[in-house]
Amino acid sequence: MKVAVIGGAGKMGRWFARYFVRHKHDVTISDIDMESAAAFSKSLGIELARSNSEAARSADIIVICTPINTVPTVIEGMLEDLNPTMTVVEISSVKFPVISIMRKISLMGIRGLSVHPLFGPGLEDLSGERMALVPIKDETSEIRLAKQLFPDLEIISVDFEKHDHVMALTLSLTHFINIVLASVFSKEDIRELKSLGGTSFKIQLLLSESIMMENSKLCASIQMSNPYTIQHLEMFLSEAHKLMRFIKDGEEEKFINLYEKASSALSEYEDLSDSYEAMYRALKAIHGKEQVHD
Repeated sequence: MKVAVIGGAGKMGRWFARYFVRHKHDVTISDIDMESAAAFSKSLGIELARSNSEAARSADIIVICTPINTVPTVIEGMLEDLNPTMTVVEISSVKFPVISIMRKISLMGIRGLSVHPLFGPGLEDLSGERMALVPIKDETSEIRLAKQLFPDLEIISVDFEKHDHVMALTLSLTHFINIVLASVFSKEDIRELKSLGGTSFKIQLLLSESIMMENSKLCASIQMSNPYTIQHLEMFLSEAHKLMRFIKDGEEEKFINLYEKASSALSEYEDLSDSYEAMYRALKAIHGKEQVHD
């Protein structure tokens, strides 16, 4: 099949281009950053289109890997180039801004697929990994198509409102926490922190550092495109202020009560001792890789 990756010079765009090349498809990319796109397409031995329309015109599958808020505009700009033989796949991590345009093209008879890879662009081994799918028109056929395109992934179907609600917690909130932590850490002597920090700090710093490697515009879009983000950030800040007040006022009993209530709730879903041991195994594996690369 002929696959066009729109936004093919970005991190996820490159991932999808490589993925479809590995699966023996004929891949073309387009990107507003023509210089980066030219270098990448040459390195992979694939075609570079001069525009999104040129890339899409002869494609069987069009994969949209542009920033969340640009997806509707990008698709609108290609409408004249689309026909019912094509499949348009969009991969946004927030679905609220894109669901309307995907429903629009489905009414035009064009097959759409709204997915969200639940992994980052550094992933190489797909075994055990998951991809969320937001049904647009026909859930059964869309799941079937997703499994055909990504046979090694577990496909999880979820409506767009539930998807964005969960992403506000698992993506927006975790990014928010780690961006704030990175801002705080940046005002200190990082080398000193690393030399004296314990296991939990090292894991947390690693997570913060990895998030700070993301594109800043993407991070802003994740926070600002999701209609559920603010309510969860307000809840987080409310709990943070409550805990800080307990610490400031020396209210140990209230601190312990909040701690044990949260610990008990988490224990209903996971043996926390297993999580503690997993943290050490993860850190040991990370140190092992670091030594290999030294």
